[in-house]
Amino acid sequence: MIETARPAKLEEIVRQLWIKKLLEEYHYPKERIKVERAVWFGSGVSDKSADIVIMQTDGEHPYVIFEIKKPKRKDGLQQLKSYCNAEGSPIGVWSNGEELVVLHREEPNVFSQISSIPTVGQTLQDVITEQWTIEKLTQENRLVKERLSLKKIILDLEDLVLANAEGIDDSFDEVFKLIYAKLYDEWTAANDRTRNRKIHFRIYGESPRELYDKINGLFNRAKDKWRGIFGQDERIRLKPEHLLTCVSFLQDVKLFNANLQVIDEAFEYLITEVAKGKKGQYFTPRWVIDMCVKILNPKIHERVIDTACGSSGFTVHSIFWVAGEQYTVNGFPPAISEYAGAMVYAIDSSPKAVKIAKALNLIAGDGKSNVYELNSLNPPKWSEEGKAAFRPLLTRFSNYEQDEANKRNFQYFDFDILMTNPPFAGSISEREILRQYRLAEKNGKTVSKIGRDILFIERNLNFLKPGGRMAIVLPQGRLNNTNDLFIRNFLFSKARILAVVGLHPNTFKPHTGTKTSVVFLQKYTDEEIAYIREVQNRHIAEWDNHHAEIRALSEIEELNEDDLSPLLMSFLQAEFEEDDTVELENNEDETNNEETEVESDDELQEHIENLKAQLATMPGRAKGKAELKRTLAEAERKLASRSVKGQIKYLLGDDKMLFRYRETWLSDRAVEELDYPIFFAVSEKGGKDNSGEPIYKKDENGELMLDEHGHLIIDHDLDEIAEAFVAFAKEQGFDFWMEE
Repeated sequence: MIETARPAKLEEIVRQLWIKKLLEEYHYPKERIKVERAVWFGSGVSDKSADIVIMQTDGEHPYVIFEIKKPKRKDGLQQLKSYCNAEGSPIGVWSNGEELVVLHREEPNVFSQISSIPTVGQTLQDVITEQWTIEKLTQENRLVKERLSLKKIILDLEDLVLANAEGIDDSFDEVFKLIYAKLYDEWTAANDRTRNRKIHFRIYGESPRELYDKINGLFNRAKDKWRGIFGQDERIRLKPEHLLTCVSFLQDVKLFNANLQVIDEAFEYLITEVAKGKKGQYFTPRWVIDMCVKILNPKIHERVIDTACGSSGFTVHSIFWVAGEQYTVNGFPPAISEYAGAMVYAIDSSPKAVKIAKALNLIAGDGKSNVYELNSLNPPKWSEEGKAAFRPLLTRFSNYEQDEANKRNFQYFDFDILMTNPPFAGSISEREILRQYRLAEKNGKTVSKIGRDILFIERNLNFLKPGGRMAIVLPQGRLNNTNDLFIRNFLFSKARILAVVGLHPNTFKPHTGTKTSVVFLQKYTDEEIAYIREVQNRHIAEWDNHHAEIRALSEIEELNEDDLSPLLMSFLQAEFEEDDTVELENNEDETNNEETEVESDDELQEHIENLKAQLATMPGRAKGKAELKRTLAEAERKLASRSVKGQIKYLLGDDKMLFRYRETWLSDRAVEELDYPIFFAVSEKGGKDNSGEPIYKKDENGELMLDEHGHLIIDHDLDEIAEAFVAFAKEQGFDFWMEE
């Protein structure tokens, strides 16, 4: 007799539901079902009992052992395996009411996952050897049926197999190979014109060695179909026994779907935080990518690039956007495949990211890819392969010297659209890179280091042709910090700001909680720049009056920040920012002369006078005179920085600084006259919780919802923001959203 009157704890509810299911759906007789049966380990009994056990027909030996957990509980698989090993049970079942894992114990410590529990009329072999087609895989897809993510399955896989696989230092490569082989198998089955359409990435009762040969064969054929990612001599390095378990966990999952999101979720997990996070580079959530693509609206005749591509979500989703409804399980029509292979480019400096990006672009583009392992910030050092690929895309100049310089330095290109999420963390200090950028100049000198993302702003603008469009993810401070005024001025002088969308703080968790925004802009055409200069020239006459106002400020005895305009105050704060980023000119010849540490203004003034006296007595070409002049200039600047009045006087006495302020002031005057509306929005639903786990939409019954592709639906508001921008763009008459 089966005991059923138990306290209604969550685990007990799940157990009773399973008992009901075993009786009514699997048709096992009551006498074969045992509850809380003791488990024997050798000659002793475990202090824990198995939740449910289905006995063999002899009534003595366990056939199926169940481990029941509370909903949301993730543990128990290892305990289940130990029960199966102890009792010799061929089948173990783990369930929390929402998820189901069915393990087949082939031999001690060798477990594979099977698709279902045999019914009373089936044998274990019936379940294992059942032939699957692509249609059955679609119907039985665990990601849909159990509302799972591929990341969750790979976590289980790592716990059971990969963590203990000998000789495997990096699980990424091995799982990547398996996913690659499985994608090829699904693609082949979907494109099979016969009635077979059989899935081969599956265990049909083969021995571990036979299965290894079959899966490695799929991998080899995938390498031949989608070339350029794995070397011809690469093979699957997992041992046959480990491979069997891995295949069992992946075989009931359908990977090929309408936007490859399932695969990218897995890759985001596989590339560890150490590999992708040390430079502040993180995978961009798909809902952010979708917003950017919809806002910029790429067309089939437009060339697209991502200069820090990661898994290449921006480029892949651009392909799907251009394809519209033309994508099917059989892939893209020829026109879209041609677009993917000829008009879509991606760059990243990480070999692993490039491997993923190539895979996704190759699959989306049906075997063609323009993904390159290059440092976007240092084009003169690109590989010959990279230079050959990008040489036809260089901007051509009518000026011969300028054109030849661009051929050497690969600085300017003619891309229509650029979308990217560049690395945030860390600074660039390599002088050969810094000298290529205007934003790396300060006070007329090259800085010794600068934020990586700042250089990406300038670099990306140089990739765009006049009129080209960009979406770039930036730290929010770049748009607000007083000291970053020079960056904003640079942006305003090069492009029209179309929109700024503040992302939710959880967007890039768990890797970082940095507040970020996506800035959308359109690079000015030559005609627009000419008009802006014309507007600026209208205000040149007003400059003399403003210059006189600044001189008057220098005469005020008790001058403070409130006496200055916000623009002038911001400019001075940026110019006199105390940092260690400015390097000395001719740094190679820098001497060991160190400036005396000075505390008070009087001591610093005395130091300045001493330096002036030394200079006055030195011969015209005396050794060290140039260094002494630099030391004096730095001391004078340091003294000036200590008060608002000192800064004003220094500004008036330094022609180069005054010229920079004049340009800033004229640009500000022009902006006032050229005032245009900018779309602003802030995301209030970031799609993730505070720990970085996705938040999924649920229906009125609390069930997880799926979209038309069988994906769990992230709960965010960026679709609504994109729709609002489209309405704004049409109202403003933006050319890329005008009806064609």
